[in-house]
Amino acid sequence: MTKSSKLMGVLIVTLLLFLGLVSQKAFADSRLIIVKYGLSPGATGFSENQTTNDGLQINNLPLDNLGNELSVLSGIHYLVYEISPTGDGSELKAINPPPSSYTVLKEVADLATDSNGVASLSVSDGYYLIEEQTNPQKGLLKAALPLVIKAPVSSLYLS
Repeated sequence: MTKSSKLMGVLIVTLLLFLGLVSQKAFADSRLIIVKYGLSPGATGFSENQTTNDGLQINNLPLDNLGNELSVLSGIHYLVYEISPTGDGSELKAINPPPSSYTVLKEVADLATDSNGVASLSVSDGYYLIEEQTNPQKGLLKAALPLVIKAPVSSLYLS
């Protein structure tokens, strides 16, 4: 992969889920929020030690390995599917799960990041598969690996 293709490559997809009450009853939905960042020219990765991500919020804007602040990317698409685990859910890997470990129930959304690099969606309780789509016009030549989440969650760690 050339340096130019890495320029805006997949760097961080931060998923934030907020539990919010939608009525006075005990019924609640979760909010899926994706924030997309890209690398600066010449960078090959990001500096994890400069950022604290507790799964609910990021306390610093991430830096790349050259010390530059990452820029948000607009126009990056994500397909979101509601899925059902083939077993009890324990066999589902959060990142790049094998297709044999789940069944797709339906496509829920085709989200695109806005000018702030943010895409969001309300989801009900259940399992969701999120697939980033490439966008050569934005420099995203290689999509992030598919990600599975289970809603609701109180925090999300991808390490």
